[in-house]
Amino acid sequence: MNIDISAKEYRDLLDILHLADVVMTGHRREEDKRTERHRALVQKLYALAKDAGLEGLMGYNELVKKFVPTGDFEHSSLAHTVLDEFGDHLFWDQLISRLTERDADQMTGLTNRLALSGSDREHEIGHIRQRYIEEFAKNGVSNLEIIERFSAGAGMRAQTSD
Repeated sequence: MNIDISAKEYRDLLDILHLADVVMTGHRREEDKRTERHRALVQKLYALAKDAGLEGLMGYNELVKKFVPTGDFEHSSLAHTVLDEFGDHLFWDQLISRLTERDADQMTGLTNRLALSGSDREHEIGHIRQRYIEEFAKNGVSNLEIIERFSAGAGMRAQTSD
Protein backbone atom coordinates (compact mmCIF):
# COMPACT_ATOMS: atom_id res chain seq x y z
CA MET A 1 0.00 0.00 0.00
CA ASN A 2 1.22 3.47 -0.83
CA ILE A 3 -0.26 6.62 0.60
CA ASP A 4 0.50 9.80 -1.27
CA ILE A 5 0.60 12.83 1.03
CA SER A 6 2.21 16.25 0.77
CA ALA A 7 4.98 17.48 3.07
CA LYS A 8 2.39 19.67 4.85
CA GLU A 9 0.13 16.66 5.38
CA TYR A 10 3.10 14.66 6.65
CA ARG A 11 3.87 17.49 9.09
CA ASP A 12 0.28 17.25 10.37
CA LEU A 13 0.68 13.48 10.55
CA LEU A 14 3.70 13.99 12.80
CA ASP A 15 1.49 15.95 15.21
CA ILE A 16 -1.09 13.16 15.19
CA LEU A 17 1.58 10.51 15.68
CA HIS A 18 3.09 12.46 18.56
CA LEU A 19 -0.32 12.75 20.20
CA ALA A 20 -0.78 9.00 19.89
CA ASP A 21 2.73 8.29 21.12
CA VAL A 22 2.33 10.47 24.20
CA VAL A 23 -1.05 8.93 25.02
CA MET A 24 0.38 5.41 24.68
CA THR A 25 3.64 5.99 26.50
CA GLY A 26 3.76 9.34 28.27
CA HIS A 27 2.37 8.12 31.59
CA ARG A 28 4.19 4.79 31.79
CA ARG A 29 7.45 3.95 33.51
CA GLU A 30 7.87 0.79 31.42
CA GLU A 31 6.88 0.01 27.85
CA ASP A 32 3.49 -1.62 27.44
CA LYS A 33 3.69 -4.83 25.38
CA ARG A 34 0.16 -4.22 24.09
CA THR A 35 1.28 -1.13 22.16
CA GLU A 36 4.55 -2.54 20.84
CA ARG A 37 3.46 -2.76 17.21
CA HIS A 38 1.82 0.69 17.38
CA ARG A 39 5.02 2.23 18.71
CA ALA A 40 6.99 0.45 15.95
CA LEU A 41 4.71 2.03 13.34
CA VAL A 42 5.15 5.46 14.92
CA GLN A 43 8.92 4.96 14.72
CA LYS A 44 8.69 3.89 11.07
CA LEU A 45 6.74 7.03 10.22
CA TYR A 46 8.98 9.31 12.32
CA ALA A 47 11.96 7.94 10.36
CA LEU A 48 10.51 9.37 7.13
CA ALA A 49 10.97 12.97 8.32
CA LYS A 50 14.34 13.31 6.59
CA ASP A 51 12.93 12.11 3.25
CA ALA A 52 10.12 14.65 3.60
CA GLY A 53 12.59 17.48 4.14
CA LEU A 54 11.63 17.74 7.82
CA GLU A 55 14.78 16.30 9.40
CA GLY A 56 14.83 19.26 11.80
CA LEU A 57 11.68 17.97 13.42
CA MET A 58 12.76 14.39 14.24
CA GLY A 59 16.14 13.20 15.40
CA TYR A 60 17.56 9.80 16.20
CA ASN A 61 18.49 9.36 19.86
CA GLU A 62 21.35 6.85 20.08
CA LEU A 63 20.87 6.41 23.82
CA VAL A 64 17.30 5.09 23.53
CA LYS A 65 17.70 3.85 19.94
CA LYS A 66 14.66 5.59 18.55
CA PHE A 67 13.46 8.65 16.70
CA VAL A 68 12.31 11.48 18.96
CA PRO A 69 10.82 14.90 18.32
CA THR A 70 13.33 17.74 18.36
CA GLY A 71 12.97 21.03 20.19
CA ASP A 72 11.88 22.63 16.92
CA PHE A 73 9.07 20.10 16.65
CA GLU A 74 8.03 20.63 20.28
CA HIS A 75 7.85 24.40 19.79
CA SER A 76 5.94 24.25 16.51
CA SER A 77 3.56 21.41 17.32
CA LEU A 78 -0.07 21.76 18.31
CA ALA A 79 0.17 18.37 20.04
CA HIS A 80 1.05 19.51 23.55
CA THR A 81 -1.56 22.26 23.56
CA VAL A 82 -4.20 19.71 22.57
CA LEU A 83 -2.91 17.21 25.14
CA ASP A 84 -2.93 19.83 27.90
CA GLU A 85 -6.51 20.79 27.05
CA PHE A 86 -7.56 17.14 26.99
CA GLY A 87 -5.80 16.41 30.30
CA ASP A 88 -7.50 19.39 31.91
CA HIS A 89 -10.91 18.31 30.63
CA LEU A 90 -10.31 14.73 31.73
CA PHE A 91 -9.21 15.85 35.20
CA TRP A 92 -12.35 17.89 35.83
CA ASP A 93 -14.64 15.28 34.31
CA GLN A 94 -13.16 12.48 36.44
CA LEU A 95 -13.09 14.57 39.61
CA ILE A 96 -16.72 15.61 39.20
CA SER A 97 -17.85 12.08 38.29
CA ARG A 98 -16.03 10.43 41.20
CA LEU A 99 -17.19 12.97 43.76
CA THR A 100 -20.74 12.73 42.44
CA GLU A 101 -20.75 8.93 42.68
CA ARG A 102 -19.25 9.06 46.17
CA ASP A 103 -21.84 11.54 47.40
CA ALA A 104 -24.72 9.67 45.77
CA ASP A 105 -23.55 6.44 47.43
CA GLN A 106 -23.35 8.17 50.80
CA MET A 107 -26.81 9.69 50.40
CA THR A 108 -28.71 6.67 49.12
CA GLY A 109 -26.40 3.70 49.39
CA LEU A 110 -24.77 1.99 46.44
CA THR A 111 -27.25 -0.90 46.33
CA ASN A 112 -30.26 1.43 46.23
CA ARG A 113 -28.69 3.66 43.58
CA LEU A 114 -27.70 0.77 41.31
CA ALA A 115 -31.21 -0.68 41.54
CA LEU A 116 -32.67 2.44 39.90
CA SER A 117 -33.19 2.65 36.16
CA GLY A 118 -30.66 4.66 34.16
CA SER A 119 -32.87 7.76 33.86
CA ASP A 120 -33.86 7.64 37.54
CA ARG A 121 -30.23 7.21 38.55
CA GLU A 122 -29.19 10.16 36.35
CA HIS A 123 -31.96 12.31 37.82
CA GLU A 124 -30.88 11.39 41.34
CA ILE A 125 -27.25 12.30 40.81
CA GLY A 126 -27.82 15.15 38.35
CA HIS A 127 -28.20 17.82 41.00
CA ILE A 128 -25.06 16.62 42.82
CA ARG A 129 -23.07 16.70 39.57
CA GLN A 130 -24.38 20.16 38.68
CA ARG A 131 -23.35 21.48 42.08
CA TYR A 132 -19.77 20.28 41.52
CA ILE A 133 -19.73 21.70 37.99
CA GLU A 134 -20.77 25.11 39.30
CA GLU A 135 -18.33 24.99 42.23
CA PHE A 136 -15.30 24.04 40.15
CA ALA A 137 -16.19 26.46 37.35
CA LYS A 138 -16.27 29.27 39.93
CA ASN A 139 -13.45 28.29 42.30
CA GLY A 140 -11.35 25.54 40.72
CA VAL A 141 -9.80 23.44 43.48
CA SER A 142 -9.36 26.33 45.94
CA ASN A 143 -12.19 25.10 48.19
CA LEU A 144 -11.16 21.43 48.19
CA GLU A 145 -9.93 20.03 51.48
CA ILE A 146 -8.81 16.58 52.47
CA ILE A 147 -10.56 15.23 55.54
CA GLU A 148 -8.75 12.18 56.77
CA ARG A 149 -11.10 9.37 57.69
CA PHE A 150 -10.06 6.05 59.11
CA SER A 151 -12.39 3.57 57.48
CA ALA A 152 -12.20 0.43 55.36
CA GLY A 153 -11.16 2.31 52.22
CA ALA A 154 -8.90 4.89 53.87
CA GLY A 155 -5.68 3.11 52.97
CA MET A 156 -6.55 2.55 49.30
CA ARG A 157 -4.22 4.12 46.74
CA ALA A 158 -5.35 5.81 43.58
CA GLN A 159 -5.17 3.49 40.59
CA THR A 160 -2.64 4.33 37.91
CA SER A 161 -1.67 2.61 34.69
CA ASP A 162 1.51 1.08 36.12
